[in-house]
Amino acid sequence: MGTVFAGKEIEFSYNQKKPVLNRLSLSIGEKQIFGLLGPNGAGKSTLTKVMLGLDKPRGGTIQWFNERLNASTNKRVGYVPQDLALMYDLSAYDNVMFFGKLYGLKGEKLKKQIQFALEFVGLWEERAQKPKKFSGGMKRRLNIACGIVHNPDVIILDEPTVGVDPQSRNRILDAILELNQLGTTVVYISHYMEEVEKICTHVGIIDKGRLLCQGELGDIIEEFTDEAVIRLELQKKKAHYAQQLKSFTVLDAEEPYIHLSVPKHDVHFISRIKEAFGDDVKSFQYVSPNLEQVFFKLTQKNLRD
Repeated sequence: MGTVFAGKEIEFSYNQKKPVLNRLSLSIGEKQIFGLLGPNGAGKSTLTKVMLGLDKPRGGTIQWFNERLNASTNKRVGYVPQDLALMYDLSAYDNVMFFGKLYGLKGEKLKKQIQFALEFVGLWEERAQKPKKFSGGMKRRLNIACGIVHNPDVIILDEPTVGVDPQSRNRILDAILELNQLGTTVVYISHYMEEVEKICTHVGIIDKGRLLCQGELGDIIEEFTDEAVIRLELQKKKAHYAQQLKSFTVLDAEEPYIHLSVPKHDVHFISRIKEAFGDDVKSFQYVSPNLEQVFFKLTQKNLRD
C-alpha cells in the first residue's frame, strides 16, 4: 500500500518565536482512516495548514502522492474545516456548486458530482433550501458535501461532528466509513476519542509540535499501555475500604465508583478483588486498554482539556 502524504522534519513558527512544529515527521498511507490527535495547542491546526500549503514551513519537506505540493496534488485533496465554510444566502445546491467550480469542475461533470455529494450526505431532497434553515447536523453534512464534490483521493476532516446530535454524528461517521470503502484516504481530526477508536485504522498523536507516536490503532494501544482499568462499585463509601485499597493502585474514586489500575496480563486480579472486598462488590467492569490511556500516558493530558 502506497503513501499518500509524507512530511519529514517539518518546522514552523510564528514570528521566529517558539516552534509550533518542531522537526515533525508524519506519513499517511493510502486508504487509511488516519486519526490525528493532540491536546489543545499541540499544533494540529498548524500542521493541517502546512499540509494544505496554506502556511509555508521554515524547514523540512512535504510530499503528496510522492510529489512536492503543487496545483495537481491540491486537486486530489479535499478539506472540511471545523468552522463551517458555507454561504447562507445560497441554496445547498449552489454552495456545493461553488466549491465544485473552485476545483475546476464544469458542465455535466459538475452537475453529476453535485448530485453525488448531496446524495452521499443525505441532503439531495433539501438541495433547494438555504443552509441558514438547516439544523447543526445538516450544516455539518453540507460542509462535507462541499469538501468531497471534486471526488478527492484524500479528505481532511477537522472536527466534523462537533456540536451535532447523536443521530447526525452517527450518520456522519457512517458516511466517512463509506467514503473510505470507496477508496478515499481520510485524515480525521477529533476531540472525541470514542469516534477515533470506532472508525480509524491508524492514529498519530502530537504534542508541543512533536509526533509522539503513529501506527495502526491496535499496535499503538498494545505498545503504549501496560495496564487495564477496573471500574468497581462497592456497598459503602471509599473511606470504609482504606486498608484494602492500599494494595491496589487507585486511579480515581468519584463516588460511587473506584477505578483501579491493574497490569493488563494479570490473570489473578479477580481473585484479588474478591479476597479484598468479598460480598461488598456491587458491580465490576473490566475496561480493556484503550486509546485514551495511551493519550494520557504520552501527553499527561486529557484530550478535551
